[in-house]
Amino acid sequence: MLYLSGITISFFLALVLLTKKYKSHADYILMAWLIILGFHLVTFYFFFTNQQLDIPLLIVIGMPLPLVHGPFLYLYTHQQTSAFPFNKKQLLHFMPPLLSYMMFGKFYFLTHEEQTDVFRLLGKGFEVQSMINLYAIYISGIVYVTLSLVRLLKYRRNMVQQFSNTERINFNWLLYLIIWMVILWTIVLFVQQDNLIFGVASLFVLWIGYFGIKQVQVFTQRPLKEENQQENKGEATIVEKDIPIENELTGNLKYQKSTLTEDEAFTIQEKLNTLMTEQKPYKDPDLTLDDLAKKLDIHPNYLSQVINSRENKTFYDLVNEKRVNAFIKNITHPASQQYTMLAVALDCGFNSKASFNRNFKKYTGYTPSEYLKMALVLPPTP
Repeated sequence: MLYLSGITISFFLALVLLTKKYKSHADYILMAWLIILGFHLVTFYFFFTNQQLDIPLLIVIGMPLPLVHGPFLYLYTHQQTSAFPFNKKQLLHFMPPLLSYMMFGKFYFLTHEEQTDVFRLLGKGFEVQSMINLYAIYISGIVYVTLSLVRLLKYRRNMVQQFSNTERINFNWLLYLIIWMVILWTIVLFVQQDNLIFGVASLFVLWIGYFGIKQVQVFTQRPLKEENQQENKGEATIVEKDIPIENELTGNLKYQKSTLTEDEAFTIQEKLNTLMTEQKPYKDPDLTLDDLAKKLDIHPNYLSQVINSRENKTFYDLVNEKRVNAFIKNITHPASQQYTMLAVALDCGFNSKASFNRNFKKYTGYTPSEYLKMALVLPPTP
Protein backbone atom coordinates (compact mmCIF):
# COMPACT_ATOMS: atom_id res chain seq x y z
CA MET A 1 0.00 0.00 0.00
CA LEU A 2 2.83 2.40 0.88
CA TYR A 3 4.56 1.79 -2.46
CA LEU A 4 1.34 2.36 -4.40
CA SER A 5 0.77 5.59 -2.48
CA GLY A 6 4.28 6.76 -3.35
CA ILE A 7 3.74 5.93 -7.02
CA THR A 8 0.39 7.70 -7.16
CA ILE A 9 1.60 10.81 -5.34
CA SER A 10 4.73 11.05 -7.53
CA PHE A 11 2.76 11.21 -10.75
CA PHE A 12 0.08 13.41 -9.19
CA LEU A 13 2.62 15.99 -8.00
CA ALA A 14 4.29 15.97 -11.41
CA LEU A 15 0.88 16.71 -12.94
CA VAL A 16 0.31 19.52 -10.46
CA LEU A 17 3.65 21.07 -11.42
CA LEU A 18 2.78 20.67 -15.10
CA THR A 19 -0.40 22.69 -14.60
CA LYS A 20 1.30 25.34 -12.45
CA LYS A 21 0.87 28.67 -14.22
CA TYR A 22 4.21 30.21 -13.37
CA LYS A 23 6.93 27.58 -13.68
CA SER A 24 10.61 28.15 -13.00
CA HIS A 25 13.50 26.05 -14.29
CA ALA A 26 13.59 24.40 -10.88
CA ASP A 27 9.94 23.40 -11.29
CA TYR A 28 10.71 21.58 -14.53
CA ILE A 29 13.60 19.74 -12.88
CA LEU A 30 11.44 18.71 -9.93
CA MET A 31 8.67 17.60 -12.27
CA ALA A 32 11.04 15.37 -14.27
CA TRP A 33 12.50 14.02 -11.03
CA LEU A 34 9.06 13.10 -9.68
CA ILE A 35 8.14 11.29 -12.90
CA ILE A 36 11.32 9.22 -12.83
CA LEU A 37 10.97 8.62 -9.10
CA GLY A 38 7.45 7.36 -9.68
CA PHE A 39 8.63 5.06 -12.46
CA HIS A 40 11.45 3.81 -10.23
CA LEU A 41 8.90 2.90 -7.56
CA VAL A 42 6.86 1.10 -10.23
CA THR A 43 9.83 -1.09 -11.16
CA PHE A 44 10.41 -1.98 -7.54
CA TYR A 45 6.72 -2.69 -6.96
CA PHE A 46 6.79 -5.36 -9.65
CA PHE A 47 9.92 -6.81 -8.06
CA PHE A 48 8.34 -6.66 -4.60
CA THR A 49 5.27 -8.53 -5.85
CA ASN A 50 7.49 -11.25 -7.38
CA GLN A 51 6.69 -10.36 -10.98
CA GLN A 52 10.32 -10.05 -12.07
CA LEU A 53 10.07 -13.26 -14.07
CA ASP A 54 7.06 -11.89 -15.93
CA ILE A 55 8.64 -8.57 -16.89
CA PRO A 56 12.43 -8.92 -16.35
CA LEU A 57 13.20 -6.12 -18.81
CA LEU A 58 11.32 -3.56 -16.71
CA ILE A 59 13.25 -4.59 -13.59
CA VAL A 60 16.63 -4.18 -15.33
CA ILE A 61 15.58 -0.80 -16.72
CA GLY A 62 15.08 0.27 -13.11
CA MET A 63 18.54 -0.83 -11.94
CA PRO A 64 20.49 2.28 -13.08
CA LEU A 65 17.75 4.68 -11.92
CA PRO A 66 19.33 5.33 -8.48
CA LEU A 67 22.09 7.09 -10.42
CA VAL A 68 19.70 9.85 -11.55
CA HIS A 69 18.45 10.93 -8.13
CA GLY A 70 21.75 12.52 -7.05
CA PRO A 71 22.03 14.66 -10.20
CA PHE A 72 18.38 15.70 -9.90
CA LEU A 73 18.90 16.76 -6.29
CA TYR A 74 21.97 18.81 -7.19
CA LEU A 75 20.43 20.42 -10.27
CA TYR A 76 17.27 21.31 -8.36
CA THR A 77 19.34 22.85 -5.56
CA HIS A 78 21.46 24.67 -8.13
CA GLN A 79 18.45 26.17 -9.90
CA GLN A 80 16.84 27.19 -6.62
CA THR A 81 19.98 29.11 -5.67
CA SER A 82 20.78 30.62 -9.04
CA ALA A 83 19.13 33.07 -11.43
CA PHE A 84 20.91 31.53 -14.40
CA PRO A 85 18.78 29.37 -16.72
CA PHE A 86 19.30 25.66 -17.12
CA ASN A 87 22.38 24.95 -19.25
CA LYS A 88 22.44 21.97 -21.59
CA LYS A 89 25.95 21.18 -20.34
CA GLN A 90 24.35 20.25 -17.03
CA LEU A 91 22.91 17.19 -18.76
CA LEU A 92 26.42 15.73 -18.47
CA HIS A 93 25.50 14.90 -14.88
CA PHE A 94 23.35 12.14 -16.33
CA MET A 95 26.23 10.44 -18.13
CA PRO A 96 26.76 7.81 -15.37
CA PRO A 97 23.21 6.41 -15.63
CA LEU A 98 23.47 6.50 -19.42
CA LEU A 99 26.71 4.52 -19.28
CA SER A 100 25.09 2.09 -16.88
CA TYR A 101 22.26 1.49 -19.33
CA MET A 102 24.84 0.87 -22.03
CA MET A 103 26.54 -1.72 -19.79
CA PHE A 104 23.32 -3.68 -19.62
CA GLY A 105 22.74 -3.26 -23.35
CA LYS A 106 23.22 -6.95 -24.06
CA PHE A 107 20.34 -7.84 -21.74
CA TYR A 108 17.86 -5.74 -23.69
CA PHE A 109 18.34 -7.85 -26.82
CA LEU A 110 17.86 -11.20 -25.13
CA THR A 111 14.64 -13.07 -25.68
CA HIS A 112 12.10 -13.08 -22.87
CA GLU A 113 13.07 -16.63 -21.97
CA GLU A 114 16.77 -15.73 -21.83
CA GLN A 115 16.03 -12.68 -19.69
CA THR A 116 14.01 -14.85 -17.32
CA ASP A 117 16.89 -17.33 -17.07
CA VAL A 118 19.23 -14.52 -16.00
CA PHE A 119 16.94 -13.78 -13.06
CA ARG A 120 16.53 -17.44 -12.20
CA LEU A 121 20.33 -17.78 -12.12
CA LEU A 122 20.67 -14.64 -9.93
CA GLY A 123 22.15 -12.41 -12.61
CA LYS A 124 24.56 -14.90 -14.16
CA GLY A 125 26.45 -13.31 -17.03
CA PHE A 126 25.92 -9.78 -15.68
CA GLU A 127 27.83 -10.02 -12.39
CA VAL A 128 30.43 -7.39 -13.37
CA GLN A 129 27.84 -4.94 -14.69
CA SER A 130 25.77 -5.30 -11.53
CA MET A 131 28.80 -4.73 -9.29
CA ILE A 132 29.92 -1.63 -11.22
CA ASN A 133 26.38 -0.25 -11.14
CA LEU A 134 26.15 -0.83 -7.38
CA TYR A 135 29.40 0.97 -6.55
CA ALA A 136 28.49 3.78 -8.93
CA ILE A 137 25.27 4.24 -6.95
CA TYR A 138 27.23 4.48 -3.69
CA ILE A 139 29.63 7.06 -5.13
CA SER A 140 26.87 9.06 -6.83
CA GLY A 141 24.89 9.38 -3.63
CA ILE A 142 27.83 10.57 -1.56
CA VAL A 143 29.07 13.02 -4.20
CA TYR A 144 25.78 14.67 -5.11
CA VAL A 145 24.40 14.94 -1.59
CA THR A 146 27.67 16.59 -0.55
CA LEU A 147 27.67 18.97 -3.53
CA SER A 148 24.06 19.94 -2.89
CA LEU A 149 24.61 20.60 0.80
CA VAL A 150 27.79 22.61 0.22
CA ARG A 151 26.08 24.79 -2.38
CA LEU A 152 23.06 25.42 -0.17
CA LEU A 153 25.13 26.32 2.89
CA LYS A 154 27.37 28.68 0.91
CA TYR A 155 24.32 30.39 -0.54
CA ARG A 156 22.78 30.69 2.88
CA ARG A 157 25.90 32.29 4.35
CA ASN A 158 26.13 34.84 1.54
CA MET A 159 22.42 35.63 1.54
CA VAL A 160 22.88 38.38 4.15
CA GLN A 161 24.97 40.34 1.64
CA GLN A 162 21.97 40.72 -0.68
CA PHE A 163 18.74 40.68 1.29
CA SER A 164 17.40 42.72 4.20
CA ASN A 165 14.63 40.23 4.85
CA THR A 166 15.17 36.50 4.72
CA GLU A 167 11.77 35.38 6.00
CA ARG A 168 10.45 34.60 2.52
CA ILE A 169 13.54 32.73 1.42
CA ASN A 170 12.67 29.24 2.56
CA PHE A 171 15.86 27.22 2.92
CA ASN A 172 14.19 24.62 5.08
CA TRP A 173 12.57 23.13 1.99
CA LEU A 174 15.91 22.49 0.29
CA LEU A 175 17.65 21.52 3.51
CA TYR A 176 15.00 18.94 4.39
CA LEU A 177 15.09 17.64 0.83
CA ILE A 178 18.82 17.03 1.18
CA ILE A 179 18.37 15.46 4.63
CA TRP A 180 15.87 12.99 3.18
CA MET A 181 18.42 12.02 0.53
CA VAL A 182 21.07 11.61 3.23
CA ILE A 183 18.75 9.21 5.05
CA LEU A 184 18.04 7.28 1.86
CA TRP A 185 21.69 6.90 0.92
CA THR A 186 22.63 5.97 4.46
CA ILE A 187 20.18 3.08 4.22
CA VAL A 188 21.52 2.17 0.77
CA LEU A 189 25.10 2.14 2.06
CA PHE A 190 24.73 0.49 5.43
CA VAL A 191 21.40 -1.35 5.60
CA GLN A 192 20.99 -2.49 2.00
CA GLN A 193 17.43 -3.74 2.38
CA ASP A 194 15.34 -2.95 -0.69
CA ASN A 195 12.04 -3.02 1.19
CA LEU A 196 13.27 -0.38 3.63
CA ILE A 197 14.91 1.72 0.91
CA PHE A 198 11.79 1.95 -1.22
CA GLY A 199 9.57 2.31 1.82
CA VAL A 200 11.54 5.38 2.85
CA ALA A 201 11.51 6.58 -0.78
CA SER A 202 7.71 6.37 -0.74
CA LEU A 203 7.58 8.35 2.50
CA PHE A 204 9.93 10.86 0.87
CA VAL A 205 7.42 11.40 -1.93
CA LEU A 206 4.57 11.80 0.55
CA TRP A 207 6.65 14.37 2.44
CA ILE A 208 7.31 16.30 -0.78
CA GLY A 209 3.58 16.50 -1.34
CA TYR A 210 2.74 17.63 2.19
CA PHE A 211 5.64 19.98 2.86
CA GLY A 212 5.80 21.33 -0.68
CA ILE A 213 2.12 22.26 -0.79
CA LYS A 214 1.25 23.10 2.82
CA GLN A 215 4.48 24.66 4.02
CA VAL A 216 6.27 26.40 1.14
CA GLN A 217 3.71 26.19 -1.69
CA VAL A 218 6.25 24.77 -4.14
CA PHE A 219 3.43 23.50 -6.31
CA THR A 220 1.18 26.55 -6.21
CA GLN A 221 3.21 29.66 -5.47
CA ARG A 222 3.40 32.44 -8.03
CA PRO A 223 6.93 33.82 -8.38
CA LEU A 224 7.56 37.17 -6.75
CA LYS A 225 8.43 39.85 -9.27
CA GLU A 226 11.79 41.50 -8.74
CA GLU A 227 12.08 45.03 -10.08
CA ASN A 228 15.69 44.54 -10.99
CA GLN A 229 14.76 41.55 -13.15
CA GLN A 230 12.19 43.37 -15.29
CA GLU A 231 14.81 44.17 -17.89
CA ASN A 232 15.12 40.45 -18.50
CA LYS A 233 11.29 40.18 -18.68
CA GLY A 234 11.44 37.43 -16.12
CA GLU A 235 9.58 36.63 -12.96
CA ALA A 236 11.28 34.50 -10.33
CA THR A 237 10.88 33.65 -6.67
CA ILE A 238 13.29 35.34 -4.32
CA VAL A 239 15.02 32.07 -3.68
CA GLU A 240 16.09 31.98 -7.32
CA LYS A 241 17.85 35.30 -7.26
CA ASP A 242 21.49 34.66 -7.86
CA ILE A 243 24.00 35.35 -5.13
CA PRO A 244 27.69 34.78 -5.83
CA ILE A 245 28.64 31.75 -3.76
CA GLU A 246 32.06 30.95 -5.10
CA ASN A 247 33.95 33.70 -3.28
CA GLU A 248 34.16 33.03 0.45
CA LEU A 249 36.92 35.57 1.10
CA THR A 250 36.29 38.31 3.62
CA GLY A 251 37.91 41.53 4.74
CA ASN A 252 40.55 43.36 2.73
CA LEU A 253 41.62 40.23 0.88
CA LYS A 254 38.20 39.96 -0.70
CA TYR A 255 38.46 43.46 -2.18
CA GLN A 256 42.16 43.65 -2.95
CA LYS A 257 41.43 43.57 -6.70
CA SER A 258 38.66 46.14 -6.48
CA THR A 259 39.06 49.31 -8.54
CA LEU A 260 37.15 51.36 -5.97
CA THR A 261 39.37 54.07 -4.47
CA GLU A 262 39.25 55.25 -0.86
CA ASP A 263 37.81 58.61 -1.91
CA GLU A 264 35.09 56.93 -3.96
CA ALA A 265 34.28 54.59 -1.10
CA PHE A 266 33.99 57.54 1.29
CA THR A 267 31.66 59.34 -1.12
CA ILE A 268 29.46 56.27 -1.47
CA GLN A 269 29.33 55.89 2.30
CA GLU A 270 28.25 59.51 2.70
CA LYS A 271 25.56 59.11 0.03
CA LEU A 272 24.39 55.91 1.68
CA ASN A 273 24.04 57.51 5.11
CA THR A 274 22.23 60.51 3.64
CA LEU A 275 19.82 58.28 1.75
CA MET A 276 19.10 56.18 4.82
CA THR A 277 18.39 59.30 6.88
CA GLU A 278 16.31 61.25 4.37
CA GLN A 279 14.45 58.63 2.31
CA LYS A 280 14.41 55.75 4.81
CA PRO A 281 14.55 52.97 2.20
CA TYR A 282 14.82 50.42 5.01
CA LYS A 283 11.06 50.82 5.51
CA ASP A 284 10.61 48.67 2.41
CA PRO A 285 10.38 45.13 3.88
CA ASP A 286 11.68 43.60 0.64
CA LEU A 287 14.64 45.94 0.18
CA THR A 288 17.58 44.27 -1.56
CA LEU A 289 21.15 45.31 -2.23
CA ASP A 290 20.29 45.85 -5.89
CA ASP A 291 17.38 48.12 -4.95
CA LEU A 292 19.60 50.26 -2.75
CA ALA A 293 22.38 50.37 -5.34
CA LYS A 294 19.88 51.56 -7.93
CA LYS A 295 18.77 54.40 -5.66
CA LEU A 296 22.40 55.42 -5.22
CA ASP A 297 23.14 54.92 -8.91
CA ILE A 298 26.17 52.72 -8.25
CA HIS A 299 27.13 49.12 -8.94
CA PRO A 300 25.87 46.66 -6.27
CA ASN A 301 29.38 45.24 -5.87
CA TYR A 302 30.77 48.63 -4.88
CA LEU A 303 27.93 49.21 -2.45
CA SER A 304 28.48 45.80 -0.89
CA GLN A 305 32.20 46.57 -0.56
CA VAL A 306 31.49 49.87 1.20
CA ILE A 307 29.00 48.29 3.60
CA ASN A 308 31.36 45.42 4.43
CA SER A 309 34.65 47.30 4.67
CA ARG A 310 33.62 50.74 5.93
CA GLU A 311 30.49 50.01 7.95
CA ASN A 312 31.85 46.61 9.03
CA LYS A 313 28.40 45.10 8.53
CA THR A 314 26.55 42.89 6.13
CA PHE A 315 23.75 44.42 4.10
CA TYR A 316 21.26 42.50 6.23
CA ASP A 317 22.69 43.88 9.48
CA LEU A 318 22.92 47.43 8.16
CA VAL A 319 19.27 47.59 7.14
CA ASN A 320 17.81 45.76 10.12
CA GLU A 321 19.81 47.82 12.58
CA LYS A 322 18.31 50.91 10.95
CA ARG A 323 14.86 49.37 11.37
CA VAL A 324 15.48 48.65 15.05
CA ASN A 325 16.72 52.20 15.65
CA ALA A 326 13.69 53.60 13.84
CA PHE A 327 11.40 51.51 16.02
CA ILE A 328 13.11 52.71 19.22
CA LYS A 329 12.70 56.30 18.08
CA ASN A 330 9.07 55.91 17.02
CA ILE A 331 7.67 53.71 19.80
CA THR A 332 8.11 56.36 22.50
CA HIS A 333 6.66 59.13 20.33
CA PRO A 334 3.21 60.28 21.48
CA ALA A 335 1.79 59.75 17.99
CA SER A 336 2.66 56.04 18.21
CA GLN A 337 0.79 55.40 21.46
CA GLN A 338 -2.39 54.45 19.59
CA TYR A 339 -0.58 51.63 17.73
CA THR A 340 0.67 48.24 18.86
CA MET A 341 4.37 47.47 18.96
CA LEU A 342 3.95 45.15 15.97
CA ALA A 343 2.23 47.85 13.93
CA VAL A 344 5.10 50.25 14.61
CA ALA A 345 7.64 47.51 13.79
CA LEU A 346 5.93 46.74 10.48
CA ASP A 347 5.96 50.44 9.63
CA CYS A 348 9.72 50.44 10.22
CA GLY A 349 10.28 47.73 7.61
CA PHE A 350 9.96 44.42 9.44
CA ASN A 351 7.68 41.95 7.73
CA SER A 352 6.76 39.70 10.65
CA LYS A 353 6.66 39.55 14.42
CA ALA A 354 9.28 36.79 14.49
CA SER A 355 11.72 38.79 12.36
CA PHE A 356 11.18 41.89 14.49
CA ASN A 357 11.69 40.10 17.81
CA ARG A 358 14.78 38.25 16.61
CA ASN A 359 16.51 41.33 15.22
CA PHE A 360 15.55 43.56 18.14
CA LYS A 361 17.05 41.09 20.59
CA LYS A 362 20.14 40.78 18.39
CA TYR A 363 20.92 44.51 18.27
CA THR A 364 19.78 45.63 21.74
CA GLY A 365 20.17 42.55 23.91
CA TYR A 366 16.57 42.90 25.10
CA THR A 367 13.15 41.83 23.92
CA PRO A 368 10.93 44.70 22.69
CA SER A 369 8.75 44.45 25.83
CA GLU A 370 11.76 44.53 28.15
CA TYR A 371 13.23 47.51 26.33
CA LEU A 372 9.96 49.41 26.37
CA LYS A 373 9.56 48.90 30.13
CA MET A 374 13.09 50.24 30.66
CA ALA A 375 12.41 53.23 28.43
CA LEU A 376 9.25 54.11 30.36
CA VAL A 377 11.01 53.83 33.74
CA LEU A 378 14.11 55.83 32.86
CA PRO A 379 13.83 59.63 33.04
CA PRO A 380 13.84 61.44 29.70
CA THR A 381 17.20 62.54 28.37
CA PRO A 382 17.64 66.33 28.76
